Amino acid sequence: MSEIEFDGNYVDVKFIKRVLGFESVRRVQQLTQDGVLDTCEIIVGKRTVKRYDLCPSVLSYIKYLKTKSDKAYGDQKEQKILEKMQAEIEYKSAKARMAEIELDELAGHMHAAEDVEKMTADLCLAVRSMLLALPGQLAVDMAAVSTAPEAQVIIKDAVCHILDELSRYEYDPKEYKRRVLERKEWQDASEEADA
Repeated sequence: MSEIEFDGNYVDVKFIKRVLGFESVRRVQQLTQDGVLDTCEIIVGKRTVKRYDLCPSVLSYIKYLKTKSDKAYGDQKEQKILEKMQAEIEYKSAKARMAEIELDELAGHMHAAEDVEKMTADLCLAVRSMLLALPGQLAVDMAAVSTAPEAQVIIKDAVCHILDELSRYEYDPKEYKRRVLERKEWQDASEEADA
């Protein structure tokens, strides 16, 4: 083991390395170059040597570690603030987009899938009921005819009547708006019940 020099409060690089818990002398030299640790020249015998003042060196290193820690904590804190602000921006943007969608829906420019599905189901039910009523409507007329061409004309007329009624079906924005308002009231009521 090499000799460690200790002269009062002034110590050599090996002593500082051991006190600060470093693996190599190079780390002490790097901190000295970076201005964290200071050396001073003292006279030992007839020669001048560079030494570290023990107490100020330890205090300087502690201050360096504290500053480094505070900076890292500050960077983390700043990052969290930025993340929070970004999340708020995204939340408010999504909320604004939802409000735009709701306005478009109320204005009739856009429809919720469930409303379109219900309106389509209503139309299908109307067609179904017309088709199911068809045999009852045609039974008497069909009994009175004796040839296939006459039966064909009667059936064709009845089908054309149903198709004519279906062709008069029109998009009713008021009906969609009524459904939207009805659905919104249900949602608001369920949200209040959940709260």
